[in-house]
This record gives sequence, structure tokens and C-alpha cells, in this order.
Amino acid sequence: MNTRVPRWCRLAPVLALVAAAGTAMADPVVLAPELAGRYQAGTGVDAVFLKVHDDWQQSTVLWNQAEKQFGSGVAVSTYGWGTGLWGLADWQTANLNPTPGMIEGSWAGRVSQIAFGDDMYNTLYGAKWGSVDLAPLFGSGGPASQENWTSSFGGYIRITEAGLYNFSVLHDDGFFFRLRGAGSPALEIDNDFLNPRDALGFDQNLLLGVGLYSFELGAYDRLEAGVVELSWARNGSPWTRVPTENLVAFGDVTPVPEPGTWTLLLSGLLAVASLAARRRRRS
Repeated sequence: MNTRVPRWCRLAPVLALVAAAGTAMADPVVLAPELAGRYQAGTGVDAVFLKVHDDWQQSTVLWNQAEKQFGSGVAVSTYGWGTGLWGLADWQTANLNPTPGMIEGSWAGRVSQIAFGDDMYNTLYGAKWGSVDLAPLFGSGGPASQENWTSSFGGYIRITEAGLYNFSVLHDDGFFFRLRGAGSPALEIDNDFLNPRDALGFDQNLLLGVGLYSFELGAYDRLEAGVVELSWARNGSPWTRVPTENLVAFGDVTPVPEPGTWTLLLSGLLAVASLAARRRRRS
């Protein structure tokens, strides 16, 4: 006996939600999970924080002095004031191929949520944007300077209810966020160079199914206040931090077994037998 539910039936509640949302959520991007099905709740993802020397002067980010803008011209490090981090190219250097003497301190481990910053951020902007945990780099015995630091996070986002989602990253100064599904290129949002703090999300909502989606998030701060926070919005709800149980480390993937046909049949027979026994007792 074939008990498999047709795919259109499994998607029916999601499609109904899209229809009800109307033009406010028009044209979502459909993204199937990399690992479909149900998985045990997560305990967080793996992270790396790096403190770059404030006087590091080998940035490859381009600066156009005549137009006073990034992206063209010569490397900003050619100027006397061009020390520290200036953009995503420098994040890549620090995290993938650091130059000798570039890294002053580091921290690697598991984090339960993605919401970190430095003391200046919490002091000046925590009340407006929401306070975050102090980046682990800056705990007891850490670097004295809380400037020129990077963060990186990777793992899976666990979706337990199919529907419309969006993701945003609160950042200062820059970041990139990549989300991967099955059989399609990664979806990405980013903000390069130096920027005032802001929370940026995808231009379109995402129609996600139940399962795991892998992600990468990298961020950096040059001077003064720095922050990185990953949030989501579900079916048009307000932005909230992605909860711990929805963050799964690469090494902690544990499927939740689906009940088999015979298990369901036996459960049904037991329920019928229990109901019949209760009726006999009442009689």
C-alpha cells in the first residue's frame, strides 16, 4: 500500500499562506532545504573571532582619493592613515590568509546565538538597537583595543515549519551572509567597506521547507562601535534573533526518525482497542 503523501499536498499549507499574503509578500524565492526532513534542536553554531592589530597596514581595499570613495584607485594602505580593516577583502585576508603579524588575538568555539559587539556599541547604541553579548575576544585578559575585529559563523539554520522567511544582519561596519538550499546557488546579502550600523535583509522573502539550510556569516568592525546580529522574520512577523534551537552545528546533525507505516497502523489499532476497553468498562 502506498501511503506517501503527494508533494502538492505537503506544500498546500504553504501555498495557501502565500495566497493569503497577497501582494505584500509577492514573488518569494522558493528554496528547498539542503537536508530535508525533521532534525533535533540545535545548541548553536561554531564561530571564530579575530583581533587585527590596529597598526596593520596591508589592506587591499581600493580608495579613490579624488572622488573620496572605495572600490577604485589604489590600495588604501598606501596612505599613512590606511591602517586596520577597511572592507570584505580584509576580512578574507584575516580569516583565510593572514599576513605575518596581522592577528593579535583569536577565539574559536560554539555560540548559542549570533549577537555580539563591543563595549562602545552596547554603551552608545544598545538601548536603540538592542544590547548584545560582548565578543569573546574581549573577555578577561583579552586585547586592550576593541577595534579592528572580525567574526565568522557557520552551520545550519533549522526550519521546523514551512513558510515565508527573511533574514537580516545588524552590522557595523560590514558583513556578508550566504544561505544555501538544495541544487541552487547560495543566496547572499552583503555590505562592503565602512558603513553606519544598519540591519539589512533580503529584498524578497524566502519560501522555505522543513529541513536544514547551511549558512555562512562574516562581519568586521574597524573603529569605535562594532556589532553583528543575525535575525529572522517568519510569515511577516517582526525581526527576532534566530533562536538557539534553530542553529545547528555541522557536526551535530541528528535526524528525527519519521514514524513508519506499520508504526502508525499499530498506534491506530492500539487506540481503537483502548477505546473499546473503556466502553466495555462503562457498560
